[in-house]
Amino acid sequence: MSTIQRYFLETTSKEEISPKECGIAGLVIEENDKSDPQFCKFLYQKIGENYSWKDRLAWSLDDWKAYLNQKKLKFFIAKVGEDIAGYYEYLNHEEKKEIEITYFGIFKEYFGKKLGGFLLTHALRMGWAHNPKRIWVHTCTLDHPHALRNYLARGMNIYKKEKVKI
Repeated sequence: MSTIQRYFLETTSKEEISPKECGIAGLVIEENDKSDPQFCKFLYQKIGENYSWKDRLAWSLDDWKAYLNQKKLKFFIAKVGEDIAGYYEYLNHEEKKEIEITYFGIFKEYFGKKLGGFLLTHALRMGWAHNPKRIWVHTCTLDHPHALRNYLARGMNIYKKEKVKI
């Protein structure tokens, strides 16, 4: 059994965003219509395979459909031409007036090109369009080594830490 460190981060004002640009030619970020659960499952599995993303591995396509059919779920894809570069998803918890970034990741081919910061800037801006009280996310020491640094650099603050045995 090993121990990981989990970090919970938040931002409580859109003025806290420290935006990041990237110069990838042809990069677009678009909302996905969530109609293809197999595609969404692929993104989760492929990006998450190096970071111990396991909670959805046992999901059937029906489980994926049910999850994706939630009105409060938004799913965005970063593309360069026809090439998928990464994605993020968030849940709009309207009853709590908060946005939860549930998954966020990019493909290895795009590491070191500032896409992570740019994509997170996009996620935060899209989240703030709903006028929440806060946007939050959690990450851990199993995620990409720059994940925590990216969240902090974009203006998010750690509000809770916990050690978890796995």
